[in-house]
Amino acid sequence: MHVHDQNAHVLLGQILLTSGVITEADLGEALRRQQSTGELFGEVLLAMRAVTREQLERALRCQARLRGRPEAKHPFILVVDDDPEVGAVVGEILEGAGYRVGVAQDGAEALAALLAPDPPPPAVVVLDLGLPQTSGVELLAMLREMTQTRSLPVVILTGRPDLESQLRERGLTISAFLAKPTSARQLLATVEAAAREGVCAKAPAGR
Repeated sequence: MHVHDQNAHVLLGQILLTSGVITEADLGEALRRQQSTGELFGEVLLAMRAVTREQLERALRCQARLRGRPEAKHPFILVVDDDPEVGAVVGEILEGAGYRVGVAQDGAEALAALLAPDPPPPAVVVLDLGLPQTSGVELLAMLREMTQTRSLPVVILTGRPDLESQLRERGLTISAFLAKPTSARQLLATVEAAAREGVCAKAPAGR
């Protein structure tokens, strides 16, 4: 599992940083060493003893999930669900429609994908509310506080419909709320509508 391009280095570093494995100082030093020596980024981290082999391999697997298939021609969709089976099924449905899909299993992984330059910023986030550690509601609140994600379309796909009231109480805007289980047709239609909403939101005035 090799990492070659600079954006991928930053994504891998962001995964390790947001998950608390390394510090910002570690990340900066590793990037400087990699640029000067040309060594593989992961090998640099290992040489620095900033990570263990197991931590690096786990982060590389996460990186692969978050990047999706770069050859996909449709917009990038980030799916955030702690259940690997659900994430895989939702990802397969969206990939079948031509989307590039990244799958995050917790809030730290989602933030890594959103803050790093590779993969590109998602057109839509499909978010489960029942996440471990940082809940989906808290993650959504973070997204609405950050300038780069404040207007990002978010589709809620959750087995916790009781949490919809928390979103309203906190004034957290979403594009749609879907309760699990939902049909593939409804999921695709909802994501497509949310992606169009995002394009419209970014369009210059008067268009």
